[in-house]
Amino acid sequence: MTVEDIGILFAYNRWANRRVVNAASPLDPQAFVRDLAASHGSVRGTLVHILWGEWLWLQRWRGDSPKSVFDPVQFPDVAVLKLRWQTVEREQQDFIGSLTNERLSTLISYQNLQDQTWQYPLAHMMQHIVNHSSYHRGQVITLLRQLREIPPSTDFLVFFDERRE
Repeated sequence: MTVEDIGILFAYNRWANRRVVNAASPLDPQAFVRDLAASHGSVRGTLVHILWGEWLWLQRWRGDSPKSVFDPVQFPDVAVLKLRWQTVEREQQDFIGSLTNERLSTLISYQNLQDQTWQYPLAHMMQHIVNHSSYHRGQVITLLRQLREIPPSTDFLVFFDERRE
């Protein structure tokens, strides 16, 4: 895994996150928060979980081990969610911009929410969060279908196709 590879993964991740968040934008407030019995309840709950995960791992890469979880109530609508996401994306891009290929192989230690200590190479952690976000975006897409919305495609190859246009 190289810095270039990580840059592509995170460019894809931003693109896919934006597509899913934008697809949730037309939801009325009740639909946005409706508990559909998913892992994180609603579209809002699942999007907040994705955002929180991306924020949390960024903090861990920087040497912090936060113990808090984002409360979906802090994100009453998609506009508030988008604002916070823009900040996290900017910070991720700044972090990626400072990386070297050597740094990607560095072991990073952190404590999880249960105060257990874990350690992984930075590159694996960074791949993990893109995978985590992809998994939960798939859940949001299912929730959007349940709400009779037309979800976007977030396929990795569609990302490349659109970049060529």
